[in-house]
Amino acid sequence: MRAELFPRTVISMQVAAVLLLVVTASGCKTEKDPDQPTILGIPPTTAYLGVEYYYNFGAYGGEDILDYTLTNTPSWLALEDTSNKARQGIIMRGVPGLTGGARGDADLGKLTGINLVSTDGQMAGAQPFDIEVKYNALSLEAETFTEGVSPTIPDTRRERCELPDLETKGEHSFTINTYDDNGDVSGTRDLTLPTRPVFAKVILDRPSVTRVAVAFELTSDYDASSCDPGITGPHQRCDHSQANAGDAIPGQDIVALGSASDPLLEDLPYLTYEADNTGVYTGGVITFEPGITECYIRLEVVDDSFPEPTESARLDLTEVRSGLAGLGETNGGVRTTLVIDDNEPTVSLETMHGGTRDTLNVGGSRTYVARLTGERDGTIRAKLGHSEDSSARLGTEFSTTLPNDELEFLEGTDEVRFTVNIADSASYSNPGPDDRFILLSLNSVFQLGRENYARAASESMLRVSINELTSPLITNPGGDFVATDMAVGHAGRMFVAGYDSADNDRVLVRLFDQKGDLLQGLEVSAPGDQLSAPEPVISLAKRQVTKNNIKSDRFELVVAYSTDAEANGTTGLGGKDVVSSLYWYDETSNAGEYVETWTTRTGTAGDDVVRWAGINSASGFVVIAGETDGEWPEQKSAGGVDSFLQRIDSLADGNGFIAELAWTRQAGSSANDEVAGGDAEGISPLLFGSAQGAVNGESSLGGQDAYFYATASGDGSLTVNQRGTGADEHVTSGVVEGSTLWLLGNGSNKYTVTQVEEENEEEEGSLSLTSTPISSESGFVLGYTIGGDVVRAFNLNDEGDASTEQFAALTGFSGDLVAAGLTDGDFTGSASTSGSSSAIIARMSLVPEAEPDEESDVFRNRWRYQLNAGDSEITRLANYRDDEIVALTRQGSKWVILLFSPEGVLLTP
Repeated sequence: MRAELFPRTVISMQVAAVLLLVVTASGCKTEKDPDQPTILGIPPTTAYLGVEYYYNFGAYGGEDILDYTLTNTPSWLALEDTSNKARQGIIMRGVPGLTGGARGDADLGKLTGINLVSTDGQMAGAQPFDIEVKYNALSLEAETFTEGVSPTIPDTRRERCELPDLETKGEHSFTINTYDDNGDVSGTRDLTLPTRPVFAKVILDRPSVTRVAVAFELTSDYDASSCDPGITGPHQRCDHSQANAGDAIPGQDIVALGSASDPLLEDLPYLTYEADNTGVYTGGVITFEPGITECYIRLEVVDDSFPEPTESARLDLTEVRSGLAGLGETNGGVRTTLVIDDNEPTVSLETMHGGTRDTLNVGGSRTYVARLTGERDGTIRAKLGHSEDSSARLGTEFSTTLPNDELEFLEGTDEVRFTVNIADSASYSNPGPDDRFILLSLNSVFQLGRENYARAASESMLRVSINELTSPLITNPGGDFVATDMAVGHAGRMFVAGYDSADNDRVLVRLFDQKGDLLQGLEVSAPGDQLSAPEPVISLAKRQVTKNNIKSDRFELVVAYSTDAEANGTTGLGGKDVVSSLYWYDETSNAGEYVETWTTRTGTAGDDVVRWAGINSASGFVVIAGETDGEWPEQKSAGGVDSFLQRIDSLADGNGFIAELAWTRQAGSSANDEVAGGDAEGISPLLFGSAQGAVNGESSLGGQDAYFYATASGDGSLTVNQRGTGADEHVTSGVVEGSTLWLLGNGSNKYTVTQVEEENEEEEGSLSLTSTPISSESGFVLGYTIGGDVVRAFNLNDEGDASTEQFAALTGFSGDLVAAGLTDGDFTGSASTSGSSSAIIARMSLVPEAEPDEESDVFRNRWRYQLNAGDSEITRLANYRDDEIVALTRQGSKWVILLFSPEGVLLTP
């Protein structure tokens, strides 16, 4: 039955009258009153169009069988038989949009104050509630499709339609344009290609009591008339313009039903297809039978032979043809993006060693390899080209030996070798300060829309830097300049610090560009200063600063040296002091030079020797690390020579800046400790070195140990990590890469990092460092977390363990490490030894090693090089753009800069 609708005022009066009668009657009784009729349960507050709404109320109380009435109820909702004698209670049900007059969407909305009233004729109880009627929402889901691959339909708990057959291939025919080498349309070609069935899942939120039919359509933003600037159609750069990049073409890349698929694919009773005005099936209707909530739109992806980027189309549910359902929760429409990955084979470009970075000299050439991966039929081509970000252009700064710069992979061939030639110095031009570089990839603009071409494995597959400094750069032509430190700064500038032994050891910094030309000779100490081998150190930083609300990059240089004499206008504090100068790059000064910002002198009553200096790129403070046999203010000497770490701030002073010593920290053992370097990044500067005693109360491990500590201003406390083994670990350099501190040193041991087994097999054990004596002195690199946990160890020994290697320089390079020094024998296994020392350099790969039972094709760029020159050594290393390793090298009395490629080729022979 259906309850009548009454005004709310009338309803309240009715309920009040019944309750008044109950109260009056109860006043005449002396026995226990019966319970007032009470309705149990709270009905659902949401109903859906076309979906049965049902609730079974319970009740108790009253002196007789209860009768029930709905008041203020919607027309679609009613109570079942109210004279149920089996138990107290009542069932309420209805179908919004259907029952009570089939009002459809008119039943949408929220109705409040509905009342279910129960009475035994004398007493009454009521249960008020609200109901909001919503659309039974349709939605779409689709996974990424791949050409040539049919997906599988996952299991579901929903009641679903018959599963479509996705294994049987379909077929589709269409016409394409063909192009000449310039991209002009040269004709057309009819293609008939196989298709792979795929599916989009359509979900009806609730099971409907009636059949629901909804229309769908494939669409895309593709527009063949959207040409690239300066191009008019018909043209390849209209059909495949930048505006159309990533847009799938309905009718070519994807169809609802292939033109020849009807006899090949099974008919699905719930799915019909409809053609557009060109006769291509791009839409249709999907029908949900009552009770079904999941159905599938079977589509077809065309398996073509065009190299394409990942493309996308849209699938829309456009209208409900029959039944009650909503296109989404608000009936505003349902759309999903269909993503299609290409399956054409891919080409990767590599060096002959498997790398992806290289450097060639102007006028040089080298052979590289192209590798084809993936399934293919017949001959596959790939046209080489430079990517958009490449500063060197194919056909101008470089060329290849391939006809039309096109790779051709014949049937059964997956590898093609080719040569890159750099233009010679007579025709090569580069007015910029930085070296040009090639980002070699495939010419995708040419390949788009052309059959049987391969895709690029990445946008820039092979980087080749072009080096213009092709012979050693002599930094001391007169032989009097002694180089002590080196760094590479902005625009490839090479900074070489040292002192002039013929001019009272005057501190100088010489700046060279990437072509080897001298840009600036920076005179750090004043003329007439009487210095003695001051051993200056330098560091560079690129900082982003804000002035007048304008952000800009500022390039900074710090130079620090030790002296016991008056220097650069400063007076001695007792013993050797540290003189530090900060310079900022001024592009307006003499076509761009570094100009002094401030100079300061710090020290104790003893000797203070600077070993390293740095600039924090975020805040700009200067960090000095060194050794002292004195005692810094508020610090305590441990005896012998201690380490010290200090921070110097730049404070504004009128139109300039002055230096202010923020703090100094001192730590050491009772012996003479050594400092090898530091790091200025982060809020806590870092110092590292080696010591023979217990540093700051840490446990000595025996012999010479590595140690490191970091500190901020705070309370001045230090946490020293003293690490190593029972052998001697003499640390000479180091570098922080990410969260790992890598320490370079020398000793007579082989180092191994092993995992300590835990008693609980499920817990991963910690790592432990051990050393084993060897016959000769060699180098090592030990990796630690900043917290002191060992990570990894590298050994730098000659193969025969017969010669002595001494390593002095370490740098990070392209995610790896490079170390350098000298040897008195054959470090590489193929060097000709002359009986005197010669410079050596080695690259270590930080790519994790594969387990013994695992195969890995990960490229590990490991190499060694030994200079074919006696009485030579490399003392400093720097990194230029991950393209070149810059090495400050002593050859006899000459100090030269040598350059090495990422794969260990000497670029300055």
